[in-house]
Amino acid sequence: MRGIAITVLSLATAATTVLAGSKISANRPADPEGQYPRFGACPDPHACIFPPDVSTFLPGAFFDLRVELHAYDKDTSKPTPAAYKEFKTVIRKDRGDWVDINKFFKIKSTPKIENWTFDWVDSIETQFSKFLNNTNKPIEVAVASRAWRKLKITTPGDYEVKVEYGPKKSYSAKYTIVEPKKPKKKAKNVILFISDGTNVGMVTAARALARKHTSGKYEKLLTFEDFDHLGHVITNSIDSLVTDSANSASSYATGHKGTVNVLGVYADSSDDPFDDPKVELLTELIRRRQPKKAIGIVSTAYGQDATPAAWTSHTRRRSTSAEITDQILHGMGNWTNPVVPDVWLAGGAEYFTGSKALNKKNYYDLFKKSGYNVVMDKKSLLGNKKKSDKLLGVFRTGNMDVWFERNLFSNNTVGNKAHPSLNGADALGVDQPGLSDMTLSALEVLKKRGGKDGFFMMSEAASVDKQLHKFDFSRAYAELIELDVTIKNTIKWLKKNGEYEDTLILVTADHSHSYDVYGSVDSNYIMTHDDANDMRNAIGTSSHSGWPGYFDTNGDGFPDNWFPKVVLAAGTNNSPDRHEAFQTSPKGPRSPTVETKEGLYVSNPKDIAGKLGRGIHVESNLPIHEDQGQHSMSDVFMYANGPSADLFKKTYENWEVFFKIAEALDIQRPGKHE
Repeated sequence: MRGIAITVLSLATAATTVLAGSKISANRPADPEGQYPRFGACPDPHACIFPPDVSTFLPGAFFDLRVELHAYDKDTSKPTPAAYKEFKTVIRKDRGDWVDINKFFKIKSTPKIENWTFDWVDSIETQFSKFLNNTNKPIEVAVASRAWRKLKITTPGDYEVKVEYGPKKSYSAKYTIVEPKKPKKKAKNVILFISDGTNVGMVTAARALARKHTSGKYEKLLTFEDFDHLGHVITNSIDSLVTDSANSASSYATGHKGTVNVLGVYADSSDDPFDDPKVELLTELIRRRQPKKAIGIVSTAYGQDATPAAWTSHTRRRSTSAEITDQILHGMGNWTNPVVPDVWLAGGAEYFTGSKALNKKNYYDLFKKSGYNVVMDKKSLLGNKKKSDKLLGVFRTGNMDVWFERNLFSNNTVGNKAHPSLNGADALGVDQPGLSDMTLSALEVLKKRGGKDGFFMMSEAASVDKQLHKFDFSRAYAELIELDVTIKNTIKWLKKNGEYEDTLILVTADHSHSYDVYGSVDSNYIMTHDDANDMRNAIGTSSHSGWPGYFDTNGDGFPDNWFPKVVLAAGTNNSPDRHEAFQTSPKGPRSPTVETKEGLYVSNPKDIAGKLGRGIHVESNLPIHEDQGQHSMSDVFMYANGPSADLFKKTYENWEVFFKIAEALDIQRPGKHE
């Protein structure tokens, strides 16, 4: 049998010991090479166990357990083998005796075997067969599965789950239940700021735009750069180097690695996006162990998007927005208490009422019946007098408009017909609150409702990522600078309201883009020359990478001039076919690509501001179906300030953030009522 027993680990050391090559990973199978695995976290030829090998849990935290057996033949000309008829699942602690899983968890009857099939795309040649004109077909896999729901293990230690599916065939997964540790100083409140898709290069660029410098020296840095502790977070997912916002935010929210598109679950192979094995969210745990603590979710995206939904929902597909809206209020059946946040502020109105709402229900009415004060514009939010009531703010359909369209080019929002009432009216940019408006308004309610028990809030600057995907760098800078201004205003609010010393403030990203600055650009020159080589001469590198012309003379944190002569020469190392002129479009966010009749994406000639077709051609280095830039696997920053901030220094994995926040809040151990 693979694996050896491990010693009990404290929350502060569990994950770092793993990274140091501790016993938790000794003799465990390494992740196999390959871009097309049969299924994520299934290294055995036929067996899968979810949660997968080397998963880590808090004592008493809920989780579902699913075992799958896969029958298949890689020769697609042959019939698919019959699914496995029977298998046995056992568990043991600290290399003790094996115990039947039902007996261990005191389950009266063994769950029935479920059966289904799925198609395994096993190679590049299979995935792109229609473009390569071959006859490759996916491999059909017959599945036999059992699922045990809402389990928990309260005693710390090392556990091993094994499935026996043949006379001499078995596969096991090891779990660690960590030993709780008292924080040096408990945090009454935690505010987690997530700047979606932001890497260190973006922080550097925002500083160059927003901070005054003389003789090359900055007078001051960005607000969060003055925090006491700085760490690096490793972002990869369970089965891929490069993550998306769903499983990366979900790792923060659950303490478990995820798969692309998943929220609060381990992805199984079934079609149903809601039957995948769930793991308990930090917010659900707060509701169980510190039920009087207030919870707030704030985002400039649509609120059903991956990052905000990671704190309220469980689904295999992040696109199930109608169901995600329902889960905010109702949770998932008898899984655990629904989060029901005290404050929820974002876009995404189309999933609250109308044809896209679940079963066409009016969720505005349902939220009102549940005690929520519902607001739909900036004026109503800032004028909220009902600070003792739960607060739902929905400010437009889809993502909220970015800072540029809310503050500089509000005319671009005329005609959007995005009013959150879905009455056909516009949601004008000037009527939408900014991130600072929402965050401070949320704090007013959270302080009132949480009282001496405090609060947890996640506040997301969502469109840094969304603008970087489309190479609209100026709009991305503005979103990040808005976050910095929000953090400055938050600190001021905390000090004014006597909460600063008791509040842990975290600033991080969920993942990176491959963004960087490699010089500066004379934007006038590039727009007045036609030859490609002449245009490239506008880029100054090394000694010619002079300072851009952004200045903040009024001290509001934002550049006063977004159209200087000299701008940053910036880019990413992955791109579809496009042109780059380093311009800021006053007509709205960029659309750098267009689709051809053949389904390929090429440079959009109408994208470049100023003159059509202007700019340096950037050759695509992405798969043919990609229409925008992609994420990168780079580590992201973690700035931390306040009680227990020292837990967040050094380098650690994204799933560890959950355990560090749990320790800071002192919610690691089961309560008396559990």
